[in-house]
Amino acid sequence: MENSKNALQITTQYPAEKYNLLVPMQTVAEIAEIHKPVMNAVQISTNLADKEIYLQEKPKEAYTDRGGYHHDAVPGGYALTKKGLNKLMRAAGIKILNTRPIIPTTCQKCAEVNRSIGRPVSCGTCGNKDVKFEARISVPQLTGENIEFVAHKEIATADATEGMTENQKKEFMKFRSEMCETKAINRALRAAMHIKGTYTLEELKKPFVVAYLVPNLDNDAVKQEAVRHFFSTSQELYGGHNTDARKAVFIEDDAEEGMEYETPAQPITQPDAGAYREVPQEPPREAQQRQQAAREAAPDYDPYVCSECGAKVSGGVVKYSQQMYGRTLCMACQRKQGGNQ
Repeated sequence: MENSKNALQITTQYPAEKYNLLVPMQTVAEIAEIHKPVMNAVQISTNLADKEIYLQEKPKEAYTDRGGYHHDAVPGGYALTKKGLNKLMRAAGIKILNTRPIIPTTCQKCAEVNRSIGRPVSCGTCGNKDVKFEARISVPQLTGENIEFVAHKEIATADATEGMTENQKKEFMKFRSEMCETKAINRALRAAMHIKGTYTLEELKKPFVVAYLVPNLDNDAVKQEAVRHFFSTSQELYGGHNTDARKAVFIEDDAEEGMEYETPAQPITQPDAGAYREVPQEPPREAQQRQQAAREAAPDYDPYVCSECGAKVSGGVVKYSQQMYGRTLCMACQRKQGGNQ
């Protein structure tokens, strides 16, 4: 009978027709005596003025198309805001471990290209203003373990500011890092709590239910452990901060906003230090061939543009230059090259 006492039947207490269940499992056959289940029901306000939800997909009225086919009305789709997600985060016992800026995709590509052609990266001289953030959160599970969820969010400023006025762009640029950081956290929270991209107002009227396990302080062994670690802030009860032992889930970077899903993956790594150093000298001919191969691999490569000065050249000049120098050079740059040899 002890097993039945420690069993957890979530759907019995919180039926799905009356609640939004944000739990990966709805039945736990047995809970160890050192743990105690916590189940919280959270009501998200459907009043837009409270700013816990926002309209993401406009409703559509029913209509009949030219082919005579009837299309039913589609209700509006509402997504949770940062404020709404934070309410659920606190109820679920989730902790934000850290956030940090990481190198944007454009800069990573730049570092790789420069490394391949033997040039050091000269950051700060280009006009790239993209930002990217990583967020890590710790999520307690019904198994008693904690799992880290890691999410990235990148903002490409050129795309984000398209159509903005100059004043709007200035305001956006001031706070783009903060916005990017918040979106990375939100992405991690949505994936960790299995939150849908959008809900109807009827769905949002149902409370959200979260469930997880905490140390059972009624158990003498747990109580002693709690007292021993009472003054310690560097370790968690029965879990700690040992990141080597803790499982991690990395969320797909290309997931649509509000539609994140979890998948085992590898974290984005920073370009190694070699990308920022001069490489050893190599024979000029080999260096030119390698540089040309790197240029041709670039998506915007144009074989009829001089690799030195950017001037347009004809097909005959391209053919001769490739044979003589292994890359595209205009006649003026060929003469300079001949004088340097």
